[in-house]
Parts: sequence; C-alpha cells; structure tokens
Amino acid sequence: MNPLIVKGVVFGLLLACAALWDMKEREIPNLIPAMILVCGLIELRPAASVAGLLVTGGPYLLAALLTHGKTLAIGGGDIKLMGACGFVLGVWPGLLHSILSLILAVLTGVMLFGVRRQDFSSIRLPLAPFFCIGGVTAYWLAAAAAVI
Repeated sequence: MNPLIVKGVVFGLLLACAALWDMKEREIPNLIPAMILVCGLIELRPAASVAGLLVTGGPYLLAALLTHGKTLAIGGGDIKLMGACGFVLGVWPGLLHSILSLILAVLTGVMLFGVRRQDFSSIRLPLAPFFCIGGVTAYWLAAAAAVI
C-alpha cells in the first residue's frame, strides 16, 4: 500500500479522535499530537516538517500568549495539535489547513451568534473539530497536487 495513503488515513483518524475528545472533554490529550508527530515520520521530509511545525503551530502559540486570560483563548492542546499537523503537512498545506479551519470556525461562530443572539464572546467552540476538517482536506488536496 502507498505510504502516503497510510499516512493520510492515520492522520485523519488521529484528527477525528482529537475532534471527538475535544467536543466531549474540552481538551486534547497530549498523546494525540504525539501520535500525529509519529505519523509525520512516514515519508519524512525533515526541513519541510520542521518548517511546517513552526509556521503552522507558531501563530497559535502567539495568539494564545496574546489572549491569555481573555475570553477568546486558545488552549495548549490546540497549539500542540496544530504544530503536530504542521509537522505532517509541511508549510503550504499547513497554512491551507489553518485558513480552512479558521474560516469554518468563524462561520460556525457567526451562525451560532445569529441563532442564539447572545454576546459573541460567550460562544466557546472546541477548535479540534475544525482542525480535523481543515487538516484532512489540506492533506488530500496537497497529496493530489503531489506537494506532500
């Protein structure tokens, strides 16, 4: 079986686990990003993987530092998850992953705001489900374009 297919399936399953866990427990266990990092060792491209980890995870770390103690907070699990995803995806697919995920999260937040008519800052969404959708989409788009 093609290693890229194995990597994509394992990556998708781990992201689905993170999404389900985050929706239920409102946290992402450290084991899931660690397993995603191990998944990234399949067909490893060291420079692209490390660059993807920094470029994809770095903005989430910065956002978490800037929003620390505020209502719009990003948790440590989200940072680790995105860094691990960047390690698997590389730079450009990692950026696509972030863009897709955040667009979905913002659109969902806006729709919930419209339905509930409550203070926008009181809407708290687990991000891992959006990271799951964005990550799987970015992976397979990049694989189809032979970027991974």
